[in-house]
Amino acid sequence: MNREKLIEELLPLVPKIALKLKQRLPSNIELDDLLGYGHLGLLDAVNRYDPDKKESFRKFAEIKIKGAMLDYLRSLDIVPRNKRRQIKELDEAWDQLSTELGREPTLEELADKMELDSKSLEEVMYASANSYVMSLTAPIVADTDEYTLLQILEDDRDPPYFLEQDEFFRELVSAIESLPEREKLVLSLYYDEGFTFKEIGKIMEISEARVCQLHWRAVKRLRSILKERGFDL
Repeated sequence: MNREKLIEELLPLVPKIALKLKQRLPSNIELDDLLGYGHLGLLDAVNRYDPDKKESFRKFAEIKIKGAMLDYLRSLDIVPRNKRRQIKELDEAWDQLSTELGREPTLEELADKMELDSKSLEEVMYASANSYVMSLTAPIVADTDEYTLLQILEDDRDPPYFLEQDEFFRELVSAIESLPEREKLVLSLYYDEGFTFKEIGKIMEISEARVCQLHWRAVKRLRSILKERGFDL
C-alpha cells in the first residue's frame, strides 16, 4: 500500500483519538490543536513504520498520533499555578488527617482542614483530575515505541509483552484490583470506556461531583499503595 493510501485509510483515527482525549481536558484546550498535532503524528507514523517488525500499521499509527498529541499537552501548563498549590495542600491535608484520625477523612473534614466550602473543594478535585491525566502522559518505556500510562489504561487490548514483565506495571494492576468496587468502576468507565464524569454520573446514578470525588479518592489510594511499594505515580 502506498504512502497516500495509508494516510487516507487511517486519517479518521485522528479525530477519534482527539475527541476521546479532549473529554478529559480543560475547556481551554482547543480540539483543532489536538487535530493538528494528530495529523503530524500520522505523517510521522507513515514515515517511520517498519513492516519487518510485524506490528500492525494501525496500532503503530495510533501510538504515534496519540504520542504527538500528548507531546503537545506536555508542553502546556494546563493547571493554573494557584490550583497546583491547592492540589498540593489537598494531598497534604489528606495525609495529615489520615494520620491524626487513623482513617480516611471525609470530604467535610478535608474542607474544614483547608478552610474551603464544598464547592471550592470540588474545584480543586477537578483540577487534580486534570493534573493526574497530564502526569499519565509521561512516557514509561524508553523503546522504539513510546507508551504512557494513559495509553495503557485506555487500551482494552492486552498490554505488550514487555509491559507484562515490568514490575511497576504489575504493581499498578495489583493496586487497581485492590480498590473498592465503585472506585474501580469509575476508573474503568473513565479510562477504558472514555466516558466523562457527567456521563459516568448518569450511569452510576450519582452526581458529577460525586464521580469526581470517587476518581480523586481512587487516584489518592493508588498513589499511596504504590508509594508503599517503592513506586511513584
